[in-house]
Amino acid sequence: MVHRRRLREDRPALVPARYLPGGDLAAELAGSPGAVARARVVLAAAARLRLAPLYVLVVVAIGLVLDLAGPRARARIVAANSTNVANLERHRVWTLLTSAFVFDGRIGPLTVLPLLLLTGAAELLWGRRRLAEVFLLTHVIASCLVYEVLQAGLRRAWFGRAVASAADVGTSYGLHAVAAALACSLPVRARRVLVPAVLALVVVPFADARTFTSLGHLLSTLLGLLAGWQLRHRPLAGRLRRPGARRCDRSAVYAFDTADRAREALVTVLRLRERRLIRLDDAVVAWSDAPGDRAGRPYRLHELETRDLGALDGALAGAAWGVVVGTLAGRPTLGLAAGAIVAATVAGVHDAGLSDASIERAIRAVPPGRAVLVVLTRPADRPRLTAALGPAGGVALGPGPASGAPAG
Repeated sequence: MVHRRRLREDRPALVPARYLPGGDLAAELAGSPGAVARARVVLAAAARLRLAPLYVLVVVAIGLVLDLAGPRARARIVAANSTNVANLERHRVWTLLTSAFVFDGRIGPLTVLPLLLLTGAAELLWGRRRLAEVFLLTHVIASCLVYEVLQAGLRRAWFGRAVASAADVGTSYGLHAVAAALACSLPVRARRVLVPAVLALVVVPFADARTFTSLGHLLSTLLGLLAGWQLRHRPLAGRLRRPGARRCDRSAVYAFDTADRAREALVTVLRLRERRLIRLDDAVVAWSDAPGDRAGRPYRLHELETRDLGALDGALAGAAWGVVVGTLAGRPTLGLAAGAIVAATVAGVHDAGLSDASIERAIRAVPPGRAVLVVLTRPADRPRLTAALGPAGGVALGPGPASGAPAG
């Protein structure tokens, strides 16, 4: 019987090492003596930014063009790129993306600076791909949810018909989501302050005004918190690159004396992947109860996974994509429900990455009470992994015991 758990934070006594996105940068800052040294670390990291400055530059350039075009041209362009009911009912779906690049007003330093700082920090901590996913996907999903609320309100005469063509453009949805995801992906002490703060920034305006804009900010913040949670707990989930048919031929097994040592080694492996020093398709920590822990009953096996989706994870992801597809068809709610049900069902039966059978064989190959770290990577990366995991007590057992067997 295998008991699955996601990569998660537990009590400090049980999990001494926790994975946090951008941990290498945090460790470098902590190890820098003095403000000058830390400033040099930040500047060196900022020099690696690409996506965040490019996005801000495009937004500023479009804003300057709209300023030069005049009020009438600005109004027409804003109306054509708004994610409002009128546009989406006419299947102008491109507005779900283009609205994130257009401002309904003049762009000033107070607009550009928070955008650059938040997206830049997110790119440093998560990387370009994760920043694009969090910013754009939450912007699109929040816009679709607001569209569904407005559509329902218009059908029931809760709002005036003028709201159907109201301007709804800007970076605020994505920016709120990135801020919430950053707050949720930081260490525990920072999260205790920042998560309530980002929630208060959207809950108070929504309770006061209850406009569709404040609703969009609230929804995007909640989506951002979910994204931040996933960044910490399932760092390899949602990766587009899938392991090949011979994925078990590329698995390597490392044995450890305790589960805590194996968890520390898992964080080390994830750090190597963050720095692009290895290719990592999956990584699983598995351990068993020591003899006698179960009062004479057969000892249990436990898994700590970083890639495979559970039913709840699948339902959340499926609902997000379903509402987008449903918006394209004019039925966001139906798409949300169908996406959640289908994705939860698939996630419950599909075993991505390393198979349960291969993990179980790996842990049964070591004495009860010990732990293993099974890593799905390239054979060329194994020497680097062995060198990095040796100081943590990892003993390489060679290729995975399920070599040659297709994963489930």
